[in-house]
Amino acid sequence: MGNFSKAEFIVYWVFCAIAAAILVPSIKLGIGGKRELGPGFLPFLASLCILVTGVVLAILTLMRGKKVNLSPETERIDRKGWIRVCEILFSFAVWPLLVGVVGYIISTFFVSLGMAKAIGYKGWLHPVILSVSITLSIWFIFGFMFHLDLPIGLSF
Repeated sequence: MGNFSKAEFIVYWVFCAIAAAILVPSIKLGIGGKRELGPGFLPFLASLCILVTGVVLAILTLMRGKKVNLSPETERIDRKGWIRVCEILFSFAVWPLLVGVVGYIISTFFVSLGMAKAIGYKGWLHPVILSVSITLSIWFIFGFMFHLDLPIGLSF
């Protein structure tokens, strides 16, 4: 083995172990069939993605063979950075509240638009396109493919 970041390598394998440990219980919950998904489908799919990603990252760490530069200089977060973090956390906190009031589509659009602006997207065209894409993609996956009833508003 080459000179690589052992901490990074260990973290990847810890995530792989956790993901592998979740696979068996999710299969026992039931993955479902073509017409109806079982309760274990989402945890199975998520843990499988984490497992594959962890293995690939661990292998790439070994192949890279260089130690990560751990210089004592760290980037300090300034006031603007803290405001961005708070805006993003606020968006995560507000979204479930908005979904019940104005419905999934409107709330997801506005929250993803707010997050896009908070992380620094300039102008309005790209954030709007991103927000529409996120909203429609999630609606298509969960509302159309998985046949879940997404909130339509005023449903508290």
